[in-house]
This record gives sequence, structure tokens and C-alpha cells, in this order.
Amino acid sequence: MQEKAVEYFCNRPRNFPKGRPYNCCESVLLALKDYLNADSEVIPKIGTAIGAGVSLNGLLCGSISSVVIAIGLKYGRTSAEENPQPTWEKADKYVSEFKERFGALNCRELTGLNVKTPEGFKEYYAKVHDYACADRIRFAVEKAARILQ
Repeated sequence: MQEKAVEYFCNRPRNFPKGRPYNCCESVLLALKDYLNADSEVIPKIGTAIGAGVSLNGLLCGSISSVVIAIGLKYGRTSAEENPQPTWEKADKYVSEFKERFGALNCRELTGLNVKTPEGFKEYYAKVHDYACADRIRFAVEKAARILQ
């Protein structure tokens, strides 16, 4: 399952760079579809604007956002009367494990790049995307699979 997520993430379409591989959030969610019993077009659409730290803004890593979305889809509330705390605890534990492993939570800190610039974008695909980001995706899928069992 981890390698399937990396495949979604790394396979560049024929019209790259206009077309892009699935981003980190989309890739993790696609790999987790079976765990979520999600057979709809919501995945990968729900993750499209989230990749690269929310639309290339370098904010929260999509490997975090995707797992938190998956936790919400599986364990989230269906009414306001329900206690959200158990779901928050699962998400919080994952976020803590991610930060402990990678040292940061935000895409720009993790990559050291501003991918909104042409230079940052080029360097990202040359030196970071298929390597450090792919490792974060593997971590996300491994941890999510345990949480979602």
C-alpha cells in the first residue's frame, strides 16, 4: 500500500508540468481508499487543493492533512452531540509522531523550498519530490493503516 501511494505521487503525466502527479494528500488518500470504504469521487478531489502545504503555500504537509482527513472520515462525528475528543486524540497522536520523525509539520520547513517560485518548483522536483516527500508518504500510509484498522 505504501508503494502504491508513492506510485500515485511519483508518476508524472505525459503533459507534465501542466499536468502534475497526484499530490501528497491525494496520493495517501487514494492508497487508503479501501481502509475508508470510500468508493466515490470525493477521493482524490478532497485532497487536490491541500498538496504542497495547501496549494503550494508551504503550510501543513499533505502527508499530515491526508491522514487527518482519513481519521475524520472513519472516526468523525455525525452529530454535534457526539464527543470529538477520541478523533482528536487519534489525529494528535499521528501529528506528534510525524513531527518526532521529520522535525517539522510545514511543507516549507520540511523541504526548505518555496515551490511557488519557478526555481523552487524546479529544485523540488529534481531533489525533494521523489525522495524526502516520498518517504513522508510511506510513513503516512504505514501509520494511517494502523490507525484505521
